[in-house]
Amino acid sequence: MLRIVNGEVYDPINGINGEVRDICVQDGRIVSEGPEGRTIDATGMVVMPGGVDMHCHIAGLKVNSARKMRPEDHRYDPVPRTSITRSGVGKSVPSTFATGYRYGAMGYTTAFDAAVPPMAARHAHEEFSDTPVIDKGFFVLMGNNEFIMQQIAAGEREKLRHYVAWLLQATRGYAVKLVNPGGVELWKFRGNALTIDDEVTNFGVTPRQIIESLAEASMDLELPHPVHIHCNNLGIAGNWKATLETMKALDGRRGHLAHVQFHSYGGKPGGLFTSRVRELAEYVNTHPNITVDIGQVLFGDTTSLTGDGPLAYMLHQISGRKCDNVDVENE
Repeated sequence: MLRIVNGEVYDPINGINGEVRDICVQDGRIVSEGPEGRTIDATGMVVMPGGVDMHCHIAGLKVNSARKMRPEDHRYDPVPRTSITRSGVGKSVPSTFATGYRYGAMGYTTAFDAAVPPMAARHAHEEFSDTPVIDKGFFVLMGNNEFIMQQIAAGEREKLRHYVAWLLQATRGYAVKLVNPGGVELWKFRGNALTIDDEVTNFGVTPRQIIESLAEASMDLELPHPVHIHCNNLGIAGNWKATLETMKALDGRRGHLAHVQFHSYGGKPGGLFTSRVRELAEYVNTHPNITVDIGQVLFGDTTSLTGDGPLAYMLHQISGRKCDNVDVENE
């Protein structure tokens, strides 16, 4: 048994917020008491449940592209080998070893990569197997999958559900991910989906139909996590309207909206930003079928990884920095 003593315990689900108390762990479970065993003195430390990062980019095609583009990122931030750790490198795009160690140091036990195309799933698993300390999983990109859009247009709900189930089984994925649904397909023709009712060229479907259909498929399959949505028009002034319409499209369906702070802007496209967080927060707070995460702004030098081609190109135009655009949903 493991006993952690004198730590400041935070467990909000059980109403414990900053109490100094002992924690006993036996066979991987928290217990009230148990036989004597190893003791850790956590005086002056915080004891809390392991963190779960439900949206990150730590494996697969996009991460390795970024590693190749940022050799300076590795040279300037080496992680030395110790008696219990291997060496690693990288600040904003760390190696597999450094990724696991740093998550562990921050108190995380689990991380989900939020955007893996089916064709690259095996490589993502290879990297996961080389990432120490944490548990890993990923969400499978499906928001611009040609076969899925064809089944939506044909009204083949059952065939769509079977295909989603097969993709998840074949890739060993955890949930369905939509990135700029329909918009990335339009990007191939130098376009984008400015509203969720824009028609996707050559397929006769709209982002709204993609969102609704894959949300329903996720629910029908009783997946542990609902459809995970990176909304249309990320980073563009006025995009809050598309975000609100996405929420409304989920009416009666479970859905999770990722990094919503980047989708909550008022104003007009190309103009100055205003905040429309209040309206979106009010909607989320009155609709328990929707969950959101805020996302994170990193100040200073960093690397942007996304499955959203139009967004990546916009950031390249703004910053003048290096940009790598790779077609990913090519099943």
